[in-house]
Amino acid sequence: MLSGKDNSGFGWDEYRQMVVAKCAMWNSYISSHKAVGQFRHHSFSYWDQLTSIYAKDRAIGKDAQTAADIVE
Repeated sequence: MLSGKDNSGFGWDEYRQMVVAKCAMWNSYISSHKAVGQFRHHSFSYWDQLTSIYAKDRAIGKDAQTAADIVE
């Protein structure tokens, strides 16, 4: 959602630890990605800890990115 094609209306709220977007953007995205609806008002309390464990850079090319790079 944060880095996919045509999803520039999504962002990350660092304080609430959740994905944010205007209602129209959420509605449009959920209409084609039904399973994502559960995350509309969901906080990811341990996001920072999980990304430090699981989002290690696996690629070695010059354009390799971590999850933190993609969110920025």
